[in-house]
Amino acid sequence: MSRRPLIAHVLYRLDTGGMERIAVSVINRTSERYRHAVVCLAGSGAMRDQIEDAAVPCLSLDKQPGKDWGCHVRLWWMLRRLQPDLVQTYNIGALDAAPVARLAGVRRVVHAEHGRDVADPLGQNRKYRLMRRGLQPFITRHVAVSADLQNWLRDSIGIRPSKIACIPNGIDTAHYASQDESRQKRPLFGAFAPPGTPLIATVGRLDAVKDQAGLIHAFRILCDSNPETGARLRLAIIGEGSQRPNLEQHVARLALGNQVRLLGNRDDVAALLAECDVFALSSVAEGIPLTVLEAMAVGLPVVATDVGGVGEVVIDNMTGTLVAPSDPVALASALDRYVQDMDLRLQHGRSGRERVQNQFSLPAMVSAYTALYDELLAGHRQKRPANPPVELARREH
Repeated sequence: MSRRPLIAHVLYRLDTGGMERIAVSVINRTSERYRHAVVCLAGSGAMRDQIEDAAVPCLSLDKQPGKDWGCHVRLWWMLRRLQPDLVQTYNIGALDAAPVARLAGVRRVVHAEHGRDVADPLGQNRKYRLMRRGLQPFITRHVAVSADLQNWLRDSIGIRPSKIACIPNGIDTAHYASQDESRQKRPLFGAFAPPGTPLIATVGRLDAVKDQAGLIHAFRILCDSNPETGARLRLAIIGEGSQRPNLEQHVARLALGNQVRLLGNRDDVAALLAECDVFALSSVAEGIPLTVLEAMAVGLPVVATDVGGVGEVVIDNMTGTLVAPSDPVALASALDRYVQDMDLRLQHGRSGRERVQNQFSLPAMVSAYTALYDELLAGHRQKRPANPPVELARREH
């Protein structure tokens, strides 16, 4: 009989994304203290293979689009079989799993807010606001990854401050060491961006909320603003998602086929960023994006839209530049500062790296989640089987 508590993580889908990476990081870094299980409402994706412990079940409920009441029944049955000590749900897509968990007998439910949807960047959607308020009694503690989200949950949704924990995202800064030699030689980008070519990068899933189309538009403006250097500029977009066909068409319409590359999902993001000069984030909504933390850890200045918790990470005119969302002219102007001024790039890049090392480390984030779990689980240890039933323990294939 294992004395380690079992935590079930309920997500809409375990696909590539910052929220999903945080969930996997917490699972991997706390596996000696807790047992974990992952329940994906709509199927698992690329991130399932990042879970290091093969004994962690990754299960899919095959939710159908729209209202699928049968999925709630399957979730109830799954939780009854797993008997977790705590359930953690993620974002609005899994919020309605909270009452199902309580009906299944789970006494501790944590709901994490990692950011808002493109259709509701300010969190004003009446339906979702009512849903969050109505489901409060089923949630033991809310986790906000930024002060912006924490204040919104308190002031707009009406959640008591004592029920909200702010745990900023964190990364393993040692994995993102600054590599000036890589930037000078650029072995990964090769002929696309030879050494000395100003190279701008962005990382994120190709989704409307990230507004890579706006970044491409800003890049076109940047190229046209200085024809002498414009032809030498390069933009690398790292990530995959549903918007890829639209972005490819956008690149073609703006005649940027030789200067913009969509690289898809990559396993060598740290090495790619180490060869870049500037990082850009064009999102219309965010929590605290891991991609910005990664870019700063490598030593890149960041030009980002001032949305969500981005301003809590990027200090304007110190580690980068903040601009209004959906304003390609302002975005192009901010990027141009760093294209033209190498000393400014280096200065803001160094400051950004120091900031991430001091305030947004992975150990600090994991310690905060561990403290939260221990607080909620105190006095509620139960005897559980060392492994879940065989039919649940297998990974989805």
